[in-house]
Amino acid sequence: MFFRIVLFVFLMCASPARSFGAEGYADISWLNLINTMVRFNAINMSDDVMIDEYALISECDLYKSFYANEFKWNQVRGALRESLKMNTQTYPTKYHYDSTLELERYNFRNMNFRFSEKTPLRNINSLVIYSVEGTSCPAAEVLHMPRSFRTILTVPLTLEGLPLSEDDAEALLARMRKNNNANRVIYVRYNLRIIYVQPMKINAERKREDEPLYVQTGKVASKDVRFDTYLDSIEFFEDPQRTKLIYTYGLNGL
Repeated sequence: MFFRIVLFVFLMCASPARSFGAEGYADISWLNLINTMVRFNAINMSDDVMIDEYALISECDLYKSFYANEFKWNQVRGALRESLKMNTQTYPTKYHYDSTLELERYNFRNMNFRFSEKTPLRNINSLVIYSVEGTSCPAAEVLHMPRSFRTILTVPLTLEGLPLSEDDAEALLARMRKNNNANRVIYVRYNLRIIYVQPMKINAERKREDEPLYVQTGKVASKDVRFDTYLDSIEFFEDPQRTKLIYTYGLNGL
C-alpha cells in the first residue's frame, strides 16, 4: 500500500508539463494526443495492454523499473489510471499545427500573393497532424496505441492567396530578398480545436498479434485516428520562429 501511495505522488509530480500558447493551443506530441483521446473517452484504458503501452509512452523509467515484477506493476497500473482520472479535464483539446507555404508572384488585380501549386490551400478537409514510428522507450514495442492522427475539418478550407496591400507586399518581398528567401516561403500556424473523437472499438478483423486491438471503425479501414476539428484561425508568419506575423485568417469572423 505504501508503495502505491508513493508511486501515485510520484506520478502526480512527474506529469509532463503541457506547453500552451497565449490562446491555450498546445504543442502536438504523441502523449498529448493520446491524452486528448482519454479526455474524450475514446480509448479504453481499463485494458491492461493499453495502459501498459501508455506507460511506455509516458513513463518509460517506471516501465523499465517495475514491469518485470507483476505485483508492483499491477500497482503501477492502478496509479496510472488514478492519475488519468484526476487529470482528464486538464488534457488539451486545442492545438497549433505548423507548416509552410510558398507564394507566387503578386496579383495586382486581387491584391494578394497566390499560393503556389506546390502548396495550395484548396478544398482541404483533413490534415495529418502527427505520425510516429517506433518508440522513445527501448523497453518494449508499442503495438496497439494509435500512431497517426488526422483532423477532419468541420468546414473544408479553401484560401487562394495571402491578401496584402501593394506597399506591404513590396516590403515583404524586400525582407525576403534580404533573408535569401528566394522561394518565398512563409510559415503557417493552424489553430485547431478538437470537438469530438469517435471512441475506438475492438478490431473485429484482427488476425495477427501485431495488428491493433482497437480501431475507430471496428475494423481495419484506416490507421489514422480521426479527430473532428474546428479550424479557429490560420496565422501566416515571415520567420520560422513564428514571431513576425503577416496576416491572420479567421473563419466566421474570428
